[in-house]
Amino acid sequence: MRAAMSPPSPAERANKFLRQHDGAREAFARLSGPARNAALPVLFGNGRGLKVRTGPSTLMRLVSSVEKEVESVLLDQVIPGQTVYDVGANIGWFSLLAARKVGPSGRVVAFEPSIANASFATKNAVSNGFDDLLVVPAAVSDEDGWATFSNETSLKGKLSASGGVRVPVLSLDHWIAQTGERPPQVVKIDVEGAEGSALRGMRETLREHRPTLIIELHDTGGEVADFLDDVGYSHQPIDHGAPTREAPWWVHVLATPA
Repeated sequence: MRAAMSPPSPAERANKFLRQHDGAREAFARLSGPARNAALPVLFGNGRGLKVRTGPSTLMRLVSSVEKEVESVLLDQVIPGQTVYDVGANIGWFSLLAARKVGPSGRVVAFEPSIANASFATKNAVSNGFDDLLVVPAAVSDEDGWATFSNETSLKGKLSASGGVRVPVLSLDHWIAQTGERPPQVVKIDVEGAEGSALRGMRETLREHRPTLIIELHDTGGEVADFLDDVGYSHQPIDHGAPTREAPWWVHVLATPA
C-alpha cells in the first residue's frame, strides 16, 4: 500500500486509452488478432517468462506490467504450497502468476463465466505446464443455479438481469463442500460489481479458513467494507489512500483477518 501514487507506466497509459476509446480498441483488436491467439512469451514484469495467449486482454501484458502494484501485493501474499482462488479470472493472468508462485505442491482454481475467456485461461495453463491450475467455467455468487451474464466487452462481463447469456453460478461455500477441493489461503476477486454476492457466498469459508482477500471494487466500497467488518477482516485500498468505503470505484482492496 502507498500514500502517494507512482506515475503510470507506458503500458498503463496505453491500456487506459484503449479502454476509453472503443474505436481505437476495436481497430487494435483486429490488427493484433493473430498475436492474441498465439502463446507468446512475456518479456517484462511479474509475468516474465510465462507464455500467454492474451485473447481479449491487453497485449501490453507481454511487454510491461499493467497492474504492477496489485500483482506485487498478490505475489507477496502467496507462498509455495498454498491454494489460491481467482474469482473472475478472465484469461487467467493472475491465475498464472499465482500458479508459478505456489509451485507443483500448490493449487490454483480460476472461476470465469465467459466461455471464451475460460478457454483462453485453460490454454494458458496448458502452455505453461500448470497441471494444478483448474479453470471452472462459472460465476461466483451467493447461490447455486443459473443467471444471465452480460458480456458488454470481453473485459467487462458481469452478471446482469439484462444479460443475454445464461451461465452457471455457484457459492464457494457450497462448491468447496460438494467437490472436496482444498479451501483457499488467498482469494482474488474481480467480478464487475458483484463483489457483495461473491463475498456472501463464501462467508463460512472466510470464518473457518480466514484467507487473505484482494478485491477490485466497482462502486461497492460501502457494501464490501460492511461485509468485511462483519466477518472480522481488516481492509485498506492497495492503490489509494482513502478508507475502503470512501475509495474511488476502481481501487483494489487488501483484506486480512483482523
